[in-house]
Amino acid sequence: MNAQHALAQRAVAYACPDTSAEVAAQLRLDQLVADAARQGHSVHTYVCDTEPVTVPLHTRPGWTTVVSTVEAGLADAVIVRSTSDLAAEQCDRIPILGWLQTAGARLVTLGPADAVAPCPVPGGGAPQTGRVVAADSRAVQMPFAAAPSSAQPVRQLITRCLTERGRVTDARVVDDACLLTGELLANAIVHGCSSSADTITVTVECAADLVQISVSDPSRRMPRPRIPAADAESGRGLRLVADIAAQWGVTSSPGAPGKRVWFTLRTPREAAV
Repeated sequence: MNAQHALAQRAVAYACPDTSAEVAAQLRLDQLVADAARQGHSVHTYVCDTEPVTVPLHTRPGWTTVVSTVEAGLADAVIVRSTSDLAAEQCDRIPILGWLQTAGARLVTLGPADAVAPCPVPGGGAPQTGRVVAADSRAVQMPFAAAPSSAQPVRQLITRCLTERGRVTDARVVDDACLLTGELLANAIVHGCSSSADTITVTVECAADLVQISVSDPSRRMPRPRIPAADAESGRGLRLVADIAAQWGVTSSPGAPGKRVWFTLRTPREAAV
């Protein structure tokens, strides 16, 4: 199998609104991820943009997350429906392809959406409204103040939700969930809120063998993974999420305030009830 047709092992899926067909970006992303999985690609990062293809790519907030993820070495491919998702004109797509090659990644275009129902993604769930947990999952949602003092109650919420009724018995999964949620909470406080009066919402969802946690803040600014300096005291949060989580992504809907950053962790089947 040549490089052009090789399967992506750690791809970032990117979708933006299709104004010509009036299809929401989130629905396009769900269909894209399902089709990618059906074709054998492994999608690790999901990015749902708010701006349509008519907006220059470099000014779309979701594309900044794609660029940062690739340049941080966290993706081997960018999966889109077609090259028209990148730019309307062919001449504007050439620099993008050149950048991908320089960054050590490649572009995968899937073509028209498959005319079948979305297939399950790894873990037993199916992508829907930005989520990859199963439809029968149980969810708990709680608001918190945008302040460092929220870190401890958030950790207590995560621990309680995952361990009650023996839902998750692997302590490493609970520790990872608390660690990654803490990183997303810190990012939301620093980059997604203007004051401690703002509200951050944490949602915990548990399925048979998958845990999904999301952190929502009032900012439309998209997260950007970085490569921190060796002596830097910050800047590693999203890299931890990308390295430890089974999948992660960001969703920001047009006309709706803020964004939601989420991640999933796998749990042993025999440990779930």
